[in-house]
Amino acid sequence: MRMRFIFFITMLAILPGAAAAQGYRIELLLDDAQKDSTVLLARYGGDSKYAVDTALTDAKGRAVFSKGTSLPGGLYLFASGGMLLFDFLISDGESQQFSVHYKKDKDKPVEIIYKNSPENVAFLDFQKYLGQRQRAGNRLREQAQKDTSFAAIARDSLKIIAGEEKAYTRQVMEQWQGKLLASMARAVQPAAVAPEPDIPEDAANRDSLRWVYYYNWDKNHYLDNLDFSDARLLNTPVFQPNFEYYFQHKLIQHPDSIIPQIHAVLELAKADSTMFMFCLGHLFNTYIQWKTYTITSEHAMGMEAAALDIINTYYLSGQAAWAEKDTAFMKSIREYAHYNAHSLVGMKAHDLKMQTMTGEYVSLFDIQAPYTLLIFFDSNCGHCKTEIPKLHEVYAKYKDKGVQTFCVYTQVNQPEWLKFLQEHQLEDWINVWDPYRQTGFYDWYGVNTTPQVFLLNKDKTIIARRVSHDLLSQLLGLYIDKEPVKDTGGS
Repeated sequence: MRMRFIFFITMLAILPGAAAAQGYRIELLLDDAQKDSTVLLARYGGDSKYAVDTALTDAKGRAVFSKGTSLPGGLYLFASGGMLLFDFLISDGESQQFSVHYKKDKDKPVEIIYKNSPENVAFLDFQKYLGQRQRAGNRLREQAQKDTSFAAIARDSLKIIAGEEKAYTRQVMEQWQGKLLASMARAVQPAAVAPEPDIPEDAANRDSLRWVYYYNWDKNHYLDNLDFSDARLLNTPVFQPNFEYYFQHKLIQHPDSIIPQIHAVLELAKADSTMFMFCLGHLFNTYIQWKTYTITSEHAMGMEAAALDIINTYYLSGQAAWAEKDTAFMKSIREYAHYNAHSLVGMKAHDLKMQTMTGEYVSLFDIQAPYTLLIFFDSNCGHCKTEIPKLHEVYAKYKDKGVQTFCVYTQVNQPEWLKFLQEHQLEDWINVWDPYRQTGFYDWYGVNTTPQVFLLNKDKTIIARRVSHDLLSQLLGLYIDKEPVKDTGGS
């Protein structure tokens, strides 16, 4: 029996600033537009775009977008004929009444002319400036690659360009403080570069010390330019990619490294309720669905501990008050917490004393082997019917190299159980069952789906959980045959 919980968050509140107020009225004039051409007004949201409104052009190429409800702050775009025209900003209720001319003259670049929108004029200037600086930098790099004698001059020039960009950005931020342009200008700045560490040249493990220094710098400073108090950034393409990149590439992919940074970032996000909701929900969805294992010489670690920490620290503690309105969601995460609390990687396995096929009792902890494969299955489970024989193939390969199997039948139909064991030739396993549910194995090992597969070391510590036969084969290959792991995907 294979069941899957579907976890989600309602994104109803990633629309900061939405209010009745005076609404919006944006007039767009498109040169060369045909009458009744459709123009789309859309909003950015992370790496996606969401349609907001449409309008038809009149005979002069004019399209008017107007509603009595204000737009949430964020980065927007106009598109027509399947082509993006240009982006623009909405900061607040005061910035939603303006006109813009998309001017096209033959043999000239397109010109965008705003009326009654000084922030978008400044935004356009900001984009142009950064584009010019980027092109200048690219030319310097290309010239340096062609002529190595030019490299020193290029480096000095690039430093000057970087300094000019920083000064210009600081000026924009000061001038437009409180507006989305200021937060955007700050967010697109590269993270601060760490100063050279003061580590003696003859220091032992100098390379390792340098790595730790730069790792900690990135961990503590990579997100400095994201304003967690400005939820309007959620409606742009600049916040979410940096947020995701930080957790996926700037941190060691291990719960012990991830969890403290989850707490640190969520403390920052509490500056705005919408930002907190988004960050918490995004992190929860990421780690509850995590399918990659971090393989070490001792264990295969997933991210269940991170998901469990998020549930206990934020959802079940009442910090995510909005989630409490969704009773189905809260029920599912309580079950997840219950079924995962005692069987995480690194925990000591709980002993199970169960009956064999002949009625004798045997204990999991009685097994003396370097590795013990703990399996829970149901003979009527379709996935079990395909997976259990494959697990037996892995066992057969390693049974003479220190692997033993403790296989638990989770149901109460003894004839079906014995038939399954005979059909799949599993009699060389230690096969047990608990027809009266006396051991509580459902709770101790989270057996709400089958099959469930755990790998224990000689001390009966869990070193891998809920693994497929493919990953189990690779893990035993690593631990016993010292073969490298090729695939760390979950089952």
